[in-house]
Parts: sequence; structure tokens; C-alpha cells
Amino acid sequence: MLDFVGLEGATVPAIAAAAGVSVGTVYKRFPDKDAVLRAVYERFFFDLLAANQFALDPAKWVDTPTIELVTTLVAGMVEGYRSRQSLIRALLLYAHTHTDSEFRSHAEELRLETLKHFESLLRDRKADIGHPHPDRAIRFVVALFGHALQDAVVSETGSRDLLASGSESSAELTKIVIGYLRVKGTERPRAMSHTRKSPA
Repeated sequence: MLDFVGLEGATVPAIAAAAGVSVGTVYKRFPDKDAVLRAVYERFFFDLLAANQFALDPAKWVDTPTIELVTTLVAGMVEGYRSRQSLIRALLLYAHTHTDSEFRSHAEELRLETLKHFESLLRDRKADIGHPHPDRAIRFVVALFGHALQDAVVSETGSRDLLASGSESSAELTKIVIGYLRVKGTERPRAMSHTRKSPA
């Protein structure tokens, strides 16, 4: 897997070395660095989409309780972004700062598409979700989760701690997802009333 230390590290020689080919070979296939980075961006997110499609096949999760499903998937996605942080950061910065608005839109669509299987699995569990508007809630919380991961990768400041803290961050994000959706089985029991009826 190609990996760079920041967007500035994504030079054609670095890309060629990571791919195990010569610089000349790269330029025979691509006219310039921009074309190379476009190809790397698309390949990365297409591969991620295919991996998610396989791993999040609903048939594999039929017997998994919803709380366990959310916990496992959130932890897996956080670890995926954490382990490839420098590459994802370089690719997202490349896309976000690109001068071609059509490519920026295409790049964002690809990134969001990788979250669709997570959203689809949650929609299959609507019976376990206590939010009064489950479809809207699922769409919102998946988008929120995706933006949190993106910001953690791209940010130069505090939000990068989200990935640095690993399992602790996964646990907190899981609480947010489960709490917002009001997944059944996680409700706190109501406190018993201490008021007594007055004797007749």
C-alpha cells in the first residue's frame, strides 16, 4: 500500500518507489503528478468500498446483536483510518484543495460511498432503534461519524487525538452512535419513585 508523510511527500519518485517501479514507468502511464494522484485516490477508495462490501455483507451479521454490530464496526473503521492515517490525510488534502470542482465532487462521493454499507446495516436494524425518526437519525449519525473520522485525519490540531487514543475513542464514538439512535437494550432504567400515595 502506498503511504506518504503528508501531501508534500506524495512526489512521483516516492509513488514510484512505493509501487516498486521506475519513475519513467510512472510517466509512461500517467502524464503528470496530478493524474497519478487521481488514480491513487480512486484506487484507494474503490478498494475500501469493495472491502466494506465484503465485510459488511448483511448475511455475515444476521446473528449479531445490534449493540455488538455497532461496537465492532465503529472500532474497525477507527482502526482503519488510524493505521493508514498519513495516506488518507494526503489523499483527502489533495482532493479538498483540487482546482477541478468536478473532481472534488467525485472524490467526496467516493468517500461517502464507503459509509453506505454501514448505513444499510443500520437500516436493517430499524426494529432495534428507538429514535422516533430512524431513517433520518441513521443518515445523520453515519454522516456525523464520517465527518469525525475525516476531521481527525485532516486536522492539524486537537481532533487528531481521536485517532491517537484508539480504543478509547472507539468506545466514545460507539456511545454517541448508540445513544443518538436509542438502540434498544441500552436504556437506563427509570429511577423508582419514592412518593407514596396518601392513605385513603
